[in-house]
Amino acid sequence: MEDVRAVMSCFSSPVYTRYWQHYQQAMAWHQRHRRAYRKAWEAAYGPAYCREQQPSSRRRYEDWHADEESSSDSEIECDVSNMEISEELRQYFAQTEKHREELKKQQQIEAEQHDSYVPADRDLRGGGASWRGSAAPPLERPGERRGAEMKKLYGKDAAKILAMETAMQLNFDRNCDLKQPKYWPVIPLKL
Repeated sequence: MEDVRAVMSCFSSPVYTRYWQHYQQAMAWHQRHRRAYRKAWEAAYGPAYCREQQPSSRRRYEDWHADEESSSDSEIECDVSNMEISEELRQYFAQTEKHREELKKQQQIEAEQHDSYVPADRDLRGGGASWRGSAAPPLERPGERRGAEMKKLYGKDAAKILAMETAMQLNFDRNCDLKQPKYWPVIPLKL
């Protein structure tokens, strides 16, 4: 019993006064925040929903904090009309908005890429699968860009290498037409 008194007197020492003041302020904020959060849920879903979603362990100790929660909720109001916004906060908001716009653009790009995605089990050559967007003629001559790339990569031997690639592709297409192989099943990695 004497040990408990010694410990309690140690915590109630004037040295810890500032700590206990800060602790009380933090706990008061926490309680106000819990009440505001609960009121927001009740406003959105009704009081019955909040009681159903509350874990039984929290309901068990509800009476411990009954006196704290029974106080008026008028202290939750917040007046921002005379709030000063510093230049740092303005920069933060601008940066946040910039990040939000970048994220929106990235999501649009990903959506466009997803729309143009063709599953591996879909035949691109036959069956009406068209991967050209319109019936308009091409803007440049077919093979012109490929020829320029090959010339840049292989120099004077570009024509010979292009001919070998074309022969291999024709052989592959001919065998696909003759044997009509089944595509390997597309199985997601997350099973």
